[in-house]
Amino acid sequence: MTEVPEHLLKRSRDRRAALGLGGEGGGEAATPAAPAAGAEVEPATPTAAAKPAAAAPAEVEPTPPEPLPPYVEAALTRKRIPFWAMPVLAILPVWAILYAGSLSPAKVGQVSQLDLGAQVYAARCASCHGGGGGGGVGRPLAGGEVLKTFPDIESMLEFVAIGSDGIGIGNGYGDPNREGGQHIAGSYNGNKMPAFGEVLTDTELFAVVRHERETLSGEKLEGQAAGPDGTRLTSNGKPYLDAAGQLVTPDGQPLLDASGKLTIEIAQGSPAEPGQPSGR
Repeated sequence: MTEVPEHLLKRSRDRRAALGLGGEGGGEAATPAAPAAGAEVEPATPTAAAKPAAAAPAEVEPTPPEPLPPYVEAALTRKRIPFWAMPVLAILPVWAILYAGSLSPAKVGQVSQLDLGAQVYAARCASCHGGGGGGGVGRPLAGGEVLKTFPDIESMLEFVAIGSDGIGIGNGYGDPNREGGQHIAGSYNGNKMPAFGEVLTDTELFAVVRHERETLSGEKLEGQAAGPDGTRLTSNGKPYLDAAGQLVTPDGQPLLDASGKLTIEIAQGSPAEPGQPSGR
């Protein structure tokens, strides 16, 4: 076995001392045994320096959330429909359709003749004859009284148009066969019937006479006297009013002359005979 020369050992110790692996004197680490002759000497691996401790991550402050748009916030905070109310809401459209169908249709278009007559009566006649035709300053019109005096509508139209003065104070008017005798112009409480021929249009005159006869006195239209739209027709189915709203005979001639008197002759108590000139 070959001895390692002293100068090689010293060099080895110096090298180790330089690397911090111990040097001369007590407390040194034992010198490793020399490698065998011919053995390949492996260089010493330096001890890796301790890794520095990982730096603690800095605390990141959370980013505040962006504010919600007002319509989104309103949608999130609005009250929800209770579950029990859902069936009620489901049947509401059906109920609305049924309810709408039960309502009476609104009146559209022109006012009917009887409605217009009621308006004219309230404005012009009720103060004397009473709101329901019971009488007062003027004669009673309700309970069939009008029909007893004027069996035909034409004679009544003439009387309302010309009044007591047109008949002549003290003269009789209406049906001479009336129970209790014919009415005398100006005899009821000493009051005269005003003339409305120049106050009312033919349309208003016809409407108020219809109201007094049909609504107040209870006249019933028979056969073709009532048109499909509620208008009153002559016995041969022709309208009493033409397109211009003028009272006409069935052959289209004016029913009343300029003074308000009939232009046709009628037999008292019977319908007017169309086309016959009046003798008055």
